[in-house]
Amino acid sequence: MTVPSLIPHRPPLRRAAILLLVGAMLVLSGHARAADLKVPANLDAAIEKAMRDWEIPGVAIAIVRKDRVLSARGYGVREVGQPGRVDADTLFAIASNTKAVTATAVGLLVAGKKVAWDDLASQSLPEFQMHDAWASREMTVRDLMTHRGGLGTWAGDLIWYGSDFDRAEVLRRVRHVPPARSFRSGYGYCNLTFIAAGEIIPRVTGVSWDEFVRAKFFQPLGMKRTGTRVADLARQKNVARPHTPIRGKLTTVPYRDLDNTGPAGAINSTATEWARWLQLQLGQGVFEGRRIVPQEIIEATRTPQFILPIGEQWRRLSPTTHFSAYGLGWFLRDYHGRLVVSHSGGMDGMYSYTGFLPEEDLGVVVFTNRDEHEAHSALFFMIVDAMLGLPRQDWSANLLEDFRKEAAKQGPPRRVEGTRPALPIADYAGAYANPMLGEARVVAGDRGLSVEFQHHRGLRGPLAHWHHDTFEATWADPYFKTSLLTFTIDAAGRAAEFRVRIREDFVDPLEYVFTRQSP
Repeated sequence: MTVPSLIPHRPPLRRAAILLLVGAMLVLSGHARAADLKVPANLDAAIEKAMRDWEIPGVAIAIVRKDRVLSARGYGVREVGQPGRVDADTLFAIASNTKAVTATAVGLLVAGKKVAWDDLASQSLPEFQMHDAWASREMTVRDLMTHRGGLGTWAGDLIWYGSDFDRAEVLRRVRHVPPARSFRSGYGYCNLTFIAAGEIIPRVTGVSWDEFVRAKFFQPLGMKRTGTRVADLARQKNVARPHTPIRGKLTTVPYRDLDNTGPAGAINSTATEWARWLQLQLGQGVFEGRRIVPQEIIEATRTPQFILPIGEQWRRLSPTTHFSAYGLGWFLRDYHGRLVVSHSGGMDGMYSYTGFLPEEDLGVVVFTNRDEHEAHSALFFMIVDAMLGLPRQDWSANLLEDFRKEAAKQGPPRRVEGTRPALPIADYAGAYANPMLGEARVVAGDRGLSVEFQHHRGLRGPLAHWHHDTFEATWADPYFKTSLLTFTIDAAGRAAEFRVRIREDFVDPLEYVFTRQSP
């Protein structure tokens, strides 16, 4: 669910741009203080230019100063080709911005002495296991929310992404995900362990994660339209549609059902209501005079837990940055001498960004209804620069150049012409299985081969010969695009297994091996 160039999240290979704020900025002598902050008059024009540059149909933005919302409004349309306008009350999927909510919710259990940050996760989730037995034994509640469990970034996400597994089944299958490194030795952005963190809540309280965050956050903050279920959107009006480029054309796609990954990324909200979450953060856990979260829990979530490298791109764009880290549900870094607490979110057709500078009492919400860009994060820094009178930078030109350079490297997969499959087409047919994803069937018919994943409705489609024993699958769910599926022929001349990667640029980097099952 966002982007490791500016914020390590989906997608890893894409960099997008957003613009330089043209014209006069807010000019202040010295450091601007929160009480003096005003929204620059020409900000709307800059945002609209960014949308044109990046072909984003709709954007919703809120700017917060501690106890009040300075600005909350929408730009563009909810759906390409339709007249419905985006406004501050339009619903968007916010994906991994959910993680800070989950970490804060677990923090309420810590404050109530029902769990401790350094309790073993197995005390609440005895059935939850990693591939590495030591990690299973030593994993703490804190480890679940700091991306240091040993898995690679997004590794194993296909277990939940588009599958019919519920949260319990997703967590049961985590034990089969191979580690990328030893436990606590490195960083790998992990949705799976955040799901586990959220599932501690019903084990301890008897209340689902969904009901808990509604009762503890949404209701006291007056977030009446914010929810955790895609099914609820059907009963709502003023909902943004997700958009993604498919075969070069910006296309609407359905909302991805995220019930099975709820604590890691299932919240849907509006700019107006998500601004209240920022008000709570800037108020150190207080909203409209009422203490919602203990201050020590707020501080714990934004305390560095794992130090991250500062990438080449960020060193170039922000040479004054000296540290980058992950807290509990928040990314942390310094920017022109200020602490920035932030997170991004990305799902099919939608990218979003939440960020705030506690010392400036300034926060910004950015929601967009398309993917494959980095406008969400760049808009945030553009607005911060404008609000605080910081040195101007052409974010759009710099990031667009990076984006195009990266895209130019992504050529089509190599194909060997003039080859034929080693076996008759019918001999590839059969039942295959993988311990993480379950069963897949390869079927031979009048039109050739096709493949069907039992637990992923969108992963079914025809197989066209590519070269040798590799076939190209065109998936029923267009968001999965196409994948190369390669069979291995054993010593007996039998198709023994096939290997496949599915949207490794966005969904899951793992190569999954499906072994043929006995008849």
